[in-house]
Amino acid sequence: MYPGIVVGLLVGLAGVSLLSTTLGAVGGLAGAILLFFVFAWLGLEDSILSLVGLIGGAVLGAYLLMAAGHWMIRKRSREAK
Repeated sequence: MYPGIVVGLLVGLAGVSLLSTTLGAVGGLAGAILLFFVFAWLGLEDSILSLVGLIGGAVLGAYLLMAAGHWMIRKRSREAK
């Protein structure tokens, strides 16, 4: 799961805020966990495909959670006006 946290953290740092970094790390971890169980179900947990999948899941999870967080912030700021 460490690759998921590290990759998510690095993707989150591209957002240039503490919120993006946090959401990226959490989303990266969630994406890596999800893909870990998928690859375990397929019986490929000890292959290079699993590592590539974990990294891809971490990137996707980080981007999705960061986008959801930014969407919620924009929506809340519009309602406050």
